[in-house]
Amino acid sequence: MGAVLISVALLGYFAASVLYVAGLYDRQWEKWANIGMLAGFASQTAWLIGVSWTTRAFPALTLYEWVAFFVWLTVGLYVIGWRRLFPRHVGGFLFPILFVVWLLSQTLSQRVGTVPASLTAPWLGVHIVLATAGYVAFLFSAVFGIMYIEKERELKEKRARLFYYQLPPLDLMDVYGARLIMVGVPLLAAAMVMGAVWAKTAWGSYWSWNAKELWSLITLAVYLGYLLARWFGGWRGHRAAVLAMSAFLLVLVNIFAVNLLFHGVHDYNF
Repeated sequence: MGAVLISVALLGYFAASVLYVAGLYDRQWEKWANIGMLAGFASQTAWLIGVSWTTRAFPALTLYEWVAFFVWLTVGLYVIGWRRLFPRHVGGFLFPILFVVWLLSQTLSQRVGTVPASLTAPWLGVHIVLATAGYVAFLFSAVFGIMYIEKERELKEKRARLFYYQLPPLDLMDVYGARLIMVGVPLLAAAMVMGAVWAKTAWGSYWSWNAKELWSLITLAVYLGYLLARWFGGWRGHRAAVLAMSAFLLVLVNIFAVNLLFHGVHDYNF
């Protein structure tokens, strides 16, 4: 049953990614993209509930599960805000990224064996939710950065084409990107504090200086640098958009490269 739900989620997100892009050219495709998105989201929700029920633990302990939870939370926030919070056509840039991330995660191993007692502590669940929510905010900010650069490119070329007419004004996308990072930074900082509390309970130490912790600290520092550059250095527009996109590469490195290449206390059947 789990394989069926995963397949439906993949198919739904693939359809959404293709149809949202098509919606950039013809708005009638958006309603079909919404159907694909909701089908994928419902299927992934059922899968995560099944994992939690089977393991009696938070369904994001392995890297495979965490990527699924990250994609699910991103889509869930998009569902909540697609008419009120986010401008039209965000889906055409967001869902291709989500589909690729979700597809790549299928190469990761899934959970085997039982869950250690230390991984069922409530502090751990809070830590995971806060960190994931922070990364989701950073992803949306990167998406607005991509949208900004694409529309700016058409304006500089003085050739009004698709993005010139379909995307929001540049200053609006700039503000959206900045506000999302302002949300993501305290979420990630709180996640690191909660993680330290759980680590003290589980391992007897708040901080162990492993690769995962260090890279998370670097990521937080870079996004703090973004805010400082914006507030005190006057960074707006193009430079802010490029930094938002570049900074999200640190998140991707933290998710995949650090987890897969460096082993430590964060390992659990990765």
